[in-house]
Amino acid sequence: MPLICSRHRGFTLIETLLALVVLSVGLLGAAAMLLDSLRVHGGALQRLRATQLLLDMADCIRANPQGHEHYSAGSSGGVSCVEPDGCDVAQLAAADRARFESAARALFAQNLIDASVEYEPAIGPATPDRYVISLRWRDARDAVDDTEAATLQVLAQSPVAG
Repeated sequence: MPLICSRHRGFTLIETLLALVVLSVGLLGAAAMLLDSLRVHGGALQRLRATQLLLDMADCIRANPQGHEHYSAGSSGGVSCVEPDGCDVAQLAAADRARFESAARALFAQNLIDASVEYEPAIGPATPDRYVISLRWRDARDAVDDTEAATLQVLAQSPVAG
């Protein structure tokens, strides 16, 4: 007499649906992590570009050591010139500031809050002059309405009497 086995092997429909739900939740979590990492990566790239822009402006300031106070945000540099060789220090500083502000507006579009260069003259003969170059912007991808900022302090060599 043959034995009849009443146990069927395999998955039931309930087990299959439960496994599908667990897999879906895991994939949704992975997708959320991917989207968040893309947002953070975009913000890091924007900060990198802002830092590069600050470094470019610092190089312009170092290339025009007699320009000192003409780089400050409140200074009126006059008409900017096209040829650097035919410019005086004030015109060169105005041209550098105009390029800096134009590049900042292009980089951040309507999210730019402030692009500034502040000149702080030396207090003593052994103290170098200092520039504070800063950018502030609103991150469009951020859900919170916080502002981002990048600031660079540049020490300029001032002539020491002696």
